Amino acid sequence: MKIWVLGVLCLAILVHGEDFPSLITANASIAVILDRQYLGDKYQTVLDELKDYIKELARVELKHGGVLVHYYSWTTISLKKGFLAVFSIASCEDTWELFSRTEEEDLLLFALTEVDCPRLPQRSAVTVTYSEPGEELPQLLLDLRSSNAISWKSAVILHDDTLGRDMVSRVVQSLTSQIDEESARPVSVTVFKMKHEMNEYLRRKEMHRVLSKLPVKYIGENFIAIVTSDVMTTMAEIARELLMSHTMAQWLYVISDTNAHASNLSGFINTLYEGENVAFIYNITENGPDCKNGLMCYSQEMMSAFISALDAAIHAEFDVAAQVSDEEWEAIRPSKVQRRDILLKHMQQYILAKSVCGNCTLWRALAADTWGVTYRQSDVSEQINEHANGSTGVIEHLELMNVGIWRPIDAMTFADLLFPHVHHGFRGKELPIITYHNPPWTFLQANESGTIVKYSGLMFDIVNQLAKNKNFTIKIMLPSHVKHEFSNETDMMHSQSARLTIAAIAKGHAALAAAPFTVLPGPNQGINYTIPVSTQPHTFIVARPRELSRALLFLLPFTTDTWLCLGFAVILMGPMLYIVHRLSPYYEAMEITREGGLATIHNCLWYIYGALLQQGGMYLPRADSGRLVIGTWWLVVLVIVTTYSGNLVAFLTFPKLEAPVTTISELLKNSDAYTWSVTKGSYLEMELKNSEEPKYKRLIKEAELLKETGGIEGTIHAARGTLDRVRGQRHLIFDWRLRLTYLMSADHIATETCDFALAVEDFMEEQVAMIVPAGSPYLPVINKEINRMHKAGLISKWLSAYLPKPNRCLKISTVTQEVSNHTVNLSDMQGSFFVLFLGLFSALTVLILEWFYNRRKRKSEEIVIKPYVE
Repeated sequence: MKIWVLGVLCLAILVHGEDFPSLITANASIAVILDRQYLGDKYQTVLDELKDYIKELARVELKHGGVLVHYYSWTTISLKKGFLAVFSIASCEDTWELFSRTEEEDLLLFALTEVDCPRLPQRSAVTVTYSEPGEELPQLLLDLRSSNAISWKSAVILHDDTLGRDMVSRVVQSLTSQIDEESARPVSVTVFKMKHEMNEYLRRKEMHRVLSKLPVKYIGENFIAIVTSDVMTTMAEIARELLMSHTMAQWLYVISDTNAHASNLSGFINTLYEGENVAFIYNITENGPDCKNGLMCYSQEMMSAFISALDAAIHAEFDVAAQVSDEEWEAIRPSKVQRRDILLKHMQQYILAKSVCGNCTLWRALAADTWGVTYRQSDVSEQINEHANGSTGVIEHLELMNVGIWRPIDAMTFADLLFPHVHHGFRGKELPIITYHNPPWTFLQANESGTIVKYSGLMFDIVNQLAKNKNFTIKIMLPSHVKHEFSNETDMMHSQSARLTIAAIAKGHAALAAAPFTVLPGPNQGINYTIPVSTQPHTFIVARPRELSRALLFLLPFTTDTWLCLGFAVILMGPMLYIVHRLSPYYEAMEITREGGLATIHNCLWYIYGALLQQGGMYLPRADSGRLVIGTWWLVVLVIVTTYSGNLVAFLTFPKLEAPVTTISELLKNSDAYTWSVTKGSYLEMELKNSEEPKYKRLIKEAELLKETGGIEGTIHAARGTLDRVRGQRHLIFDWRLRLTYLMSADHIATETCDFALAVEDFMEEQVAMIVPAGSPYLPVINKEINRMHKAGLISKWLSAYLPKPNRCLKISTVTQEVSNHTVNLSDMQGSFFVLFLGLFSALTVLILEWFYNRRKRKSEEIVIKPYVE
């Protein structure tokens, strides 16, 4: 057992043991790099003060160990000397180069560098950028970009002439400079300058001139406005007037003319609007005598943080080592990377809690929580009044979130996102969604009290995906909750539930209507359509073509003219054979009598008929001329019989159907035999009436108008009587292909028959969409998400799940398909029995005629015997 434990410890030592001493057995070693070229004349002063400070700091604060400090005046030193950490004061370029080498050696680097320098990654280093008070704005924006608080590809910088040219150049450089971190890519920047007008009228005019000419389509809709507080108010109003502040745009206002005594933005921000993405960063600097700043202040503070972290690390290692053996300690003691991370974490906590250098230079970041705020109001009547007064979207109760503080020593410390709605959507707010039962788009299930307990359908699949992507919860509303007087009773295109839903959306009772609405051209008061969620083509349903009567099936293989030609051929071939037989000199030459057989025209006709039926004759011509006639006829009979037999098999296998009506053109050609109906007040009726195409004009002119039934279920219930007309009276119904498919499926379930079929022609597609209140700021967001669902194929997949289950009727749903297989039955063979009966009847008729003829003949030939009288 001891051997096994020893082996495990040895293996652990091989794995964890590294070539650096423990803090228990040896003093920590740190390299202090003061770049002489960067510090210039300050080098010696900084070096002397820092040596004295570190010496005193180690004596007083480092209670559990020691530290060896090595000083260097350049950054290109060898780091393979057992250093624990490196402290540097150098230029930005040298600092980053030094960081890359400390990364390779797993060393802790805490650096003081120049302003406008990207900070080293917080996961492995501490960076302080020193700048004079009032010069920190470019560094602030650079820190925002480095931390991905603004992860933009492009940005528009708006500033007035109060911002100096040098500061503008530094701001642009902070956003466009290359950073080694892959996540912080350069931003494409466009800069626009405005005049700083003191007069409000001139200021608005100047703002409108600049903002109205911005080509946002090409430069993007991410704005950084570096302005004063009074200019910010005007700019926000002009941006809203020009529809530039919306859910797809991001506005960051950087306000520099505030301070710690005048930092309440509520007085400057008059109103916020629903759906805006607005953030504010403003100055809360304190310019007092007690403010500490300067190069030595930051250097001493970072060294204090390091010594405090080192003392805590040594103390922790002493505590752990005292509880285990030396061999175990060597196996479990922190690795080089682990020790670096421990020291780094402690230093960051120390700076966050105890730092005083540069604390007077502070900037605060606020974010506006605007998405979904309107729908948190519980008073519905208040919403109606707001919409009626034209104040849709205005947020009366201003709510700004404190999302972060910026200090020179540790950059921006975030408590939340700068643009929370861009990443977190509605932040879990509850949005009212109005709907009604309308399969397959929406399925609602209520309990006994009328509360909706379950909902599904295509629209809710889309809404659920929206809620997931944009982080909101759903509150179901029904049209019955809306007063009836809001509905438009003259609207014939929509059902009562649909009209109430439109009225509720127009009054702002809900954020979205999860129901299908036809996208109508022209302005729609109070509502806007989303992009179509589905496109429904129109077609018509017709009775499935019936099989034609099979009583004369034996005649179908040949057409009428073929049968006539065949009959004439039999009639003509009989006399032809008789003439050739009678005129042939063969019989005289051979002294053969022509009595009987083919010597009569009657026998020639029966012989030709018998040969046609492949029956032989008792008599054959002896002359070659007659035999050629017979032989040729046999060849003709062979072709005729073979063709007839093949076609007869085909007609037996594939029964022939009556000519179907598959297109509108065919329907109009057979208008005398068919009638059709269109739903009154429907989109189809409107489009047919407005169409300039002659066939569509005639179609609506001769159509019967049916009352709107509302939805799939209403259509199925109301169409039962009309379906009977379709089934037996050559009637057609025009509607969505989807609705007609449901009709066919419902009829098949009820009757277990397949009496109907759909036309092969689709026409006049009808686009179906959801609706939102007019002016809703969330329409672009919803459209973008629906478009993504379309591209991913989700909507098609969801819709197919609600379509009728495949059955034998739907598999042969079009009128052009025929039966693919058939078994011969009595109906197929009845024609042959009719021929048989006809033949027997003809034979009996001839027999009776022959009997009468014979009797008459015998009477005429009877000899009357009279006595001879002389």
